[in-house]
Amino acid sequence: MGPLVRVLVVGAGAVVLSAAAIGGGLWLAGDDPDVPESGDVHTAAPGCGMVSDGLVTGLVPGAVPETSEHGPLAGGDNAVCAWSSAGAADGPRGVLRVDMSARFTDATGEEPLSGDQRTQEAYAALVPVRGEAVELPSGEGQVWHGQAPGTAELAFTTDNLLVRVSYAGTSGAQPVGFDDARDLTVEFAEQLGEAL
Repeated sequence: MGPLVRVLVVGAGAVVLSAAAIGGGLWLAGDDPDVPESGDVHTAAPGCGMVSDGLVTGLVPGAVPETSEHGPLAGGDNAVCAWSSAGAADGPRGVLRVDMSARFTDATGEEPLSGDQRTQEAYAALVPVRGEAVELPSGEGQVWHGQAPGTAELAFTTDNLLVRVSYAGTSGAQPVGFDDARDLTVEFAEQLGEAL
């Protein structure tokens, strides 16, 4: 076998091995719960930029962005956003936080779990028994007392996206009443749900 033939055989072998590795990698990725499947409506968690400044400052006057994080989540993708009016000179002060997590289909087990099913499981694990049902544009959500006075928590789902909204507020030196915190949290969730 001549040197030219050897080079051609080695080159062709390398091309075949590369194609097999790429094809095998793509096939294996089809069962990767960290990669969205075709049935997953949300292929990533929405970023904080999708929440308008007007929406936030309309509910929490003087609020400024404090947190904007986006990254992977086991079996999905997550974004956390927070705004605070703690530095405001007068009026009520508050912190508004939203956590959005897209859960992807997991086909690694005997029975595949869709992203929607995984999101519903995460929602059921998050919402306490004492939650109150609220109607939102995306469907039903639950709102409940947070751990600290003046705090309301709310969660809802839309397809394979789980959204959790938290608000903690004070008026003067006192926490706001739960009804005020609840109303603000529900109004934010309603407007956010329409945007999603």
